[in-house]
Amino acid sequence: MFKSTVRGGRLFRRRKLMRAALGAIVSGLCVVALVATPTSQRHRQVITDDVAPLSNSATTLGFADSQVYFYNDADVAATVQRWVQNNIRTVRIGIPWAGVEALQNRYDWSRSDRVVAAAAAANISIICAITSSPWWAKAWNALPPHGRPASPEQYGKFTAKVAQRYKGKIAAYEIWNEPNGVFGYHPKPDPAGYTDLLKAAYPRIKAADPAAIVVGGVLGSGKSWGSWTIDPVTFLTRMYAAGAKPFFDALSYHPYSYTMKFSQGMLQADSPVDQLVRMRRVMLEQGDAAKKIWVSEYGAPTNRVNEATQAAFISDMISTWRELPYAGPLMLYTTRDLNSSSSSDDDRFGLYRSDWVPKTAQQVVASPPGPGAVYQRFAAFTDPSFGEVLSPVFTGPFKIPTQLRALGTVWEVSPGTFVASPTPVADLVRRKNILPKTSFKDGFQDFGGWQPFRVWYSPETGVQTASVEFAKKWTPDLGLATSSEKWVNGATRVTFQRGVMTWRPFVGVKVYRTQ
Repeated sequence: MFKSTVRGGRLFRRRKLMRAALGAIVSGLCVVALVATPTSQRHRQVITDDVAPLSNSATTLGFADSQVYFYNDADVAATVQRWVQNNIRTVRIGIPWAGVEALQNRYDWSRSDRVVAAAAAANISIICAITSSPWWAKAWNALPPHGRPASPEQYGKFTAKVAQRYKGKIAAYEIWNEPNGVFGYHPKPDPAGYTDLLKAAYPRIKAADPAAIVVGGVLGSGKSWGSWTIDPVTFLTRMYAAGAKPFFDALSYHPYSYTMKFSQGMLQADSPVDQLVRMRRVMLEQGDAAKKIWVSEYGAPTNRVNEATQAAFISDMISTWRELPYAGPLMLYTTRDLNSSSSSDDDRFGLYRSDWVPKTAQQVVASPPGPGAVYQRFAAFTDPSFGEVLSPVFTGPFKIPTQLRALGTVWEVSPGTFVASPTPVADLVRRKNILPKTSFKDGFQDFGGWQPFRVWYSPETGVQTASVEFAKKWTPDLGLATSSEKWVNGATRVTFQRGVMTWRPFVGVKVYRTQ
């Protein structure tokens, strides 16, 4: 599992090397176990009632627990008990191909059967990430356990077997995990190669279980870094270029940062929330507005932050996530620490310590927060000309609450009073570090500051600006400005769709209509 956080403009990777080694060891042990165990004892079909359907909603809150696959009966039962106590009705687990089919065509479903049966008995819906190529199936130059499959078709056939076995028990399938990093997809991230996995898995899972949701991307946050990582926005763009669009029902994302709350990143390039907004723009450009983005992992390890900060980060993530109309389920990583005395990141993500003592964040999950009062006021701004909500409400320049929409930006200049600009005009606002005085309407908008001016805009005429002297003389019959104010032959000049204005010293503004 590859994760990253950004500090000082550089990419810092968090990678569980111990888990990678453990995965390779488990794969080897599975080979031994398979050889020693009669085939008739290895392929017992799991028998459970169908679990509750998964709600594709931002209010769906659960745990991502990749370690539960390796637990014994007692530890699985204790983990499920905590899920129930926290009113968790959806969990994300992993089913490693390397663990189930360590030898080709010989299967050991015992571990996944145990987890699926325990969750089903508690009426908990399951998201399942299918990862980890067996030795016999990985590419020749790839390292286990997350080396890319040599054959996407072989991977697709395995996903079909999982979907056939757990039809009605597993609600959604994630195709791989964090393929945009070398530690999630070895020997290097490859958007086209990952898209081939989607193309191989999607139709097979749907044939086995038409009700199942197939989740693509499973992308980690972070910057591009040589051949090691590809930032999620670039990776998604290349997925679409490779033909991924028909082969996933939702996109998932892992917005880890250990240095700031999720909601606080809108003014920092390549922060997790900035990348989220840009990914959503890519989806809208591709005509994929109907698909939601899921967070299938989020958390902060308590060796990096204290328990109060972990709780604050998680609380912020839960409340912020519920502000976004395109947000799907949110899974917190993870239920319990592997070792609460360890200095390793991956041992300390739990909301419980390794002895099952709850951390502060457990109370946040037990009573999750909703969006705040400022968001509720923004929700009342429903002008469709500014498009879908893209960002959470954040504190912009001048400490003004701000929200990005698909086609513009909205500012709350005083409680309950909003001004808004279409995106090209809002971009100008950000460059000049000013705020508008009025909302954009009828093709123009007025701005204050030490030198007030007006902006005219349409897709055909572009963004054009002129000082307040021209704005005072402008009338709608002139049409919109087609050039910004500039000095021409001894006069300041602005051209319009149906006329021209000029300004000269001691003369002032003159209007010349062409029609």
